[in-house]
Amino acid sequence: MDPRERAERFAGEMQKAYGADLASVVLYGSAARGEYRPGVSDLNVLVLLREVSPAALRRASDAARAWVAEGNPPPLMMSADEWRGSADVWAIELADMRDAHLTVAGADPFAGIDIRLEDLRMQCERELKGKQIQLRERYLLFAGEPAELGELLVRSFSTFLVLFRTALRLGGEDGPRDAESVVRRLAERVGFDPAPLLEVHRARAGGEKLKPRADAPVVVGYLDAVSRVVAYVDRLVHGGAELPRA
Repeated sequence: MDPRERAERFAGEMQKAYGADLASVVLYGSAARGEYRPGVSDLNVLVLLREVSPAALRRASDAARAWVAEGNPPPLMMSADEWRGSADVWAIELADMRDAHLTVAGADPFAGIDIRLEDLRMQCERELKGKQIQLRERYLLFAGEPAELGELLVRSFSTFLVLFRTALRLGGEDGPRDAESVVRRLAERVGFDPAPLLEVHRARAGGEKLKPRADAPVVVGYLDAVSRVVAYVDRLVHGGAELPRA
């Protein structure tokens, strides 16, 4: 089934479960960005309710279990008030979702949402440095295991891609959204070789298994690119201005 059609069917199930208590159902991520790959990509949905309670969550339990059984992550369930109050602590997630989403039921939840550059920069720096440490820890543990190293690169790529898009936003660029354009543009801006990241991206998109040695260019270049992006974001200084609205 087409990702949008499946999301619309899920939205119908949410409407049946919640009626007037449903505010929005939004498809976001790779499917909304036009990069969905069956068997590789997830279908990510946000469900906003008037109010979230244990009783309300139980009303959608069967539909959510069926959704997850298809290989998708659980729906992100929030109240409309929680959503509006999250722009400061979830600046990256909201900015990324805002730039690639399809509202499949209810109102567009991004109307009236303001995302401050300073909130975005602080979260991006924190997330990048944390993920960099985790990447190094796993490299340390798996340096003698090519299959594990390859899995590490492939699995971490989607997380770093979100942070790379954020780094471009912080530099004043909201244009590139697809993975290859993001990597190439950020490589030009920051100064790293895009080839290792693109190799990982293509392996992930094609479902290929990478089994590189610890000193292989794809591994060393991947870690170097992350380090350079961390240093770039660390140097950025903003005065707390708001990101332009879409």
